[in-house]
Amino acid sequence: MFSAAYANDWGISVPWEEAEVPPPEIKPYELPTLKGQAPHYNVPTPALTPAPKVDPDAIFNTVLKCYPEKSKFKLDINLIAGMKSNIDEYDSEGWPEITEHYIGIVGKMPLYSTTEQSRERQWEYQRRTATATSVASFTQSLADRNYAYRLMGLYLSLEARAQLRVKKGVANVSEQVALLEKVASSHRDVLAHEAKIVEHRLALVAMCEATYTDQMNRYLQKLAFLPRPTPEIQSQ
Repeated sequence: MFSAAYANDWGISVPWEEAEVPPPEIKPYELPTLKGQAPHYNVPTPALTPAPKVDPDAIFNTVLKCYPEKSKFKLDINLIAGMKSNIDEYDSEGWPEITEHYIGIVGKMPLYSTTEQSRERQWEYQRRTATATSVASFTQSLADRNYAYRLMGLYLSLEARAQLRVKKGVANVSEQVALLEKVASSHRDVLAHEAKIVEHRLALVAMCEATYTDQMNRYLQKLAFLPRPTPEIQSQ
């Protein structure tokens, strides 16, 4: 106050009476998370709600029942060809030329064919084996997708923790970068398994007759549904 009074009397201004100039706000670089908005590291992505139980035997039997009707044109026929000439046996003078030579084809169709039964069993075995393979691949893809999704949730929590540690200066940014790569890898796995689920689901649908494809597709889509965490679970 004393200096200010003398400064006013002298008609001069002193530099320390000027308003304080705040320093510029400089924000250090902060590596973002893969998701953009990271969850709090103490509140990780919760576990999945119970998904529909997958019964591979039920899927297998359902697909077998919706196969197209078996073809009825499966006859075991043996053809025998023969040629006959009448020139040497009879006097062909005056006969039309068509009667001098003839060729015959005879077909033998047995009432009971072991060859056809063997072929039928082989066809049925191949059909069931292909169905079982597709069902196994479908269920395996569901398990892989659910596992990858849960793993991604855990990595998201660790990534958020690493981001805070880097911000406080207690960890190097390489820690967050490593976890960011794990989040990206697990997210890529989720997408890859989702694509496999679609592939095997459509393969099973393609095995069915056209009248049952829509029903089978809806049935498999319900089994492949991945429930999201509910708000109640997220708040816990």
